[in-house]
Amino acid sequence: MKRTTILLLAVLVSACAAPVEYRYTGERQTLKNAEGHVIGQKEMLLDPTTGDKFEQITYYTPRRDEKGTIIGYEEPLPPGYVVRDLKGRRVGVRYSDLRSRGSNPGGGVTVIVKPPAERSN
Repeated sequence: MKRTTILLLAVLVSACAAPVEYRYTGERQTLKNAEGHVIGQKEMLLDPTTGDKFEQITYYTPRRDEKGTIIGYEEPLPPGYVVRDLKGRRVGVRYSDLRSRGSNPGGGVTVIVKPPAERSN
């Protein structure tokens, strides 16, 4: 009986513990592959209660054209994805809409803005 009470108390205490909220320290590094493409980023997080630093690494998903050539990368973010070019510049966004799965099986709406030099008039 004593063992069960201690176990139950331990479960209750751990369930009521406050979640740890990490803070960004402002240190962000881009990750590049052998071809020089920006394929992700590394950010440093700080645990304010202990002062420990942690690395958070985010890898981007490659975007390919019809021929299979990598033309950019997508960074996952809560509302969708940020589309980046090979140099890591933000060039567009892609939103996933669950309501359009049947009519748009490609994964949602993609909006890409070309730089002024590449636009055709």
